[in-house]
Amino acid sequence: MATLSADAKVAYEDVRNDSTPTNWLLLEYADDKSDNIILSASGNGGLEEAKTKLDDNKPAFGFVRVVVGNDALSQRVKFLFFTWCGVGVKVMRKAKLSIHIANVKQVLQTFSVEVSATTLDDLTESEMVSLIKKSMGANYDGQGTR
Repeated sequence: MATLSADAKVAYEDVRNDSTPTNWLLLEYADDKSDNIILSASGNGGLEEAKTKLDDNKPAFGFVRVVVGNDALSQRVKFLFFTWCGVGVKVMRKAKLSIHIANVKQVLQTFSVEVSATTLDDLTESEMVSLIKKSMGANYDGQGTR
């Protein structure tokens, strides 16, 4: 069983809080041998900034606040949860990652879309927004145009 640091919960609440600029967090293992998961980074630059912190040799869990909508009047805040397992992650760590995701979800509880990523191309902003919009149900983009 993995244990999450107390600052992971604080960071989660910060990302969920619309009155703070923080819109993403990244959780990683404390070290190669540990099952302790710690907050490794957070920021206000969205998914693109979070992606700059990912390492092909280190698994991670990410949580991002995304604002989506059809127009300026229908903006909604939704959340993306992703699991990062780069190509250089060792086999045993990969196996533990799939088990520890349940522990992480006990803290990062509310999200619209969950994605497993192994390359940065798996986390393109346009694809994530598209997945989030699809998860919202009705999509009225393009209405009124012929």
